[in-house]
Amino acid sequence: MVDVEVLGKRGFVAPILLWLVLFLCLLISVVKYLMGLILKLSFPATGIRKDYTWQPTVSVLLPCYNEGETVYQTIESISRNNYPNHLFEIIAQDDCSVDDSYQWLLKAQRDFTNIRIRCGRNEANSGKARTVCNAVQHSEAELVISIDSDCIFHPDCIRELAACFSEPGIGSVGGRVGVRNPNESIITVVQTLIYYSAFQLYKLPENWTRSICCISGCLFAIRRSLLLEIEPAIRARNWFGIPVNQGEDRFLTHQTLLRGYGTYINNDALCWTTVPNNLSVLFKQQLRWRRSIVRDLFYTLRTLPQHVWKLHPNTVLTLVLTPLGAIVALIVVANMFLSDPLAWAGPMPLIGYLGIAAVLSWFIRRHSVEETVKHPLAFGAYAGWTIISTVFLTPLALLTMDSSDWGTRAKSQEVPLGNANP
Repeated sequence: MVDVEVLGKRGFVAPILLWLVLFLCLLISVVKYLMGLILKLSFPATGIRKDYTWQPTVSVLLPCYNEGETVYQTIESISRNNYPNHLFEIIAQDDCSVDDSYQWLLKAQRDFTNIRIRCGRNEANSGKARTVCNAVQHSEAELVISIDSDCIFHPDCIRELAACFSEPGIGSVGGRVGVRNPNESIITVVQTLIYYSAFQLYKLPENWTRSICCISGCLFAIRRSLLLEIEPAIRARNWFGIPVNQGEDRFLTHQTLLRGYGTYINNDALCWTTVPNNLSVLFKQQLRWRRSIVRDLFYTLRTLPQHVWKLHPNTVLTLVLTPLGAIVALIVVANMFLSDPLAWAGPMPLIGYLGIAAVLSWFIRRHSVEETVKHPLAFGAYAGWTIISTVFLTPLALLTMDSSDWGTRAKSQEVPLGNANP
C-alpha cells in the first residue's frame, strides 16, 4: 500500500525546494545590483586600463536583413567617427533582404567616400550569425566590431572600444546600448530603465572580474583572430540537428571566456538603438532572447566541469543561476496561480517596481539626459510584463528551441528595430 504520510511529506518538500532555488536565484540578482551600485560609487578605479594611443585596424561588420533606410543612417553615423579613417572600414553583408536594404547600402557606399565601405550579399538567407561569419571573411583587420543594422554610433565609439584591447588578456569588449525612443510609449519607458540598469549596474560585478557573460550584439568588438577561431563552432551550432542562427552574441561571449580571454563592457563606448514600441514586437524579441538564454544554460550544464575549472566563480553563478531562475520561476508562478490566483493582485509588487523606477529615473536624469524618462510611474507596467514574461516566454522558448529565423525582422511586415541582448 502507498504510504500517504510519506507522499504528503514529499508533496510538502517539493514546493519548498522550488522556493529555495528561486530565492537563491533572486538573491544573486539583488546582490549583483547592490554590488554594481557599490562598485560604481566607491571603486571607479576597477575599470579597464585604456590606451588611446594604441590604434589597431578595425572592420565594422554590418549584417543586414529587411532594414531599409535605417542601414544608411547607421553607416552615416559610423562615417562621423573620431577614429582615423584609414584605420577602419565597414563591411556590410545583406542576407537576401526582400526590401530595398541592399540599395541603401550601395547608396551609402557612393555617398560616404571618406571611409572604405564594402557591400556584399549572401547567396541564400542564412541568419545573422552566419552573415557575420560571411562578412569577416573579407576582413584583414586586427579587430572586428559586429553591430546591429539599426545601431547609431557615438563619435567616440570605435576609439573607446579599441582602447580596451591594450590589455592583452581581453578578447571581447562591448559598449553601452542607449535607447533612442525612451518616451514613445509605456513599452519603451520600461525598456529604457531596463537597458540602463543592465549596463550601468547589473553588469558591473562581471566587469570587475572581466567576465561579462553576454555582450550585446548591438556593439560587439572582438579580436579577429579569436573570431576566426570560434567561427567553425558558430556555423556548426544546432539544436538536435537543426541549425541555430540566433543568440550569436551570447554564444561568442561564452566561447571567448572558455578560451581563457577576458570580456568587458566599456560604458563610454555608446551606441543608440530604437527599441520595440508595442507589446507584440517586444514579445517576439524577448522570446528570441529567452531561447538564447535557455540554450546557453543547457550548454553550460552539459559542460559544467569544464566551466568550474576554467572560469571565475562569478561567471559560473551568472551562467547557471540567472537562466535557471527563469525556469524555476515559471514553475513557482504556475503553482501560485493554481493554489492562489489572486497572489499577484496585492499592492506590494506594484509598490516595489515603482520604487525601483523612481531610483533608476533619478540616475538616468542625472547621468544620461538623452534617455530621461518623462513618466517614471509607467514602470509600474513592468509588473504586468513580468508575469507575461514568466508565464509565457519560458515555456514558448522551451517549445521553439529549433527556431532559426531573424525573429522580429519578418518578410511581410514593417521591420521593427532593437534586436540585440542588453
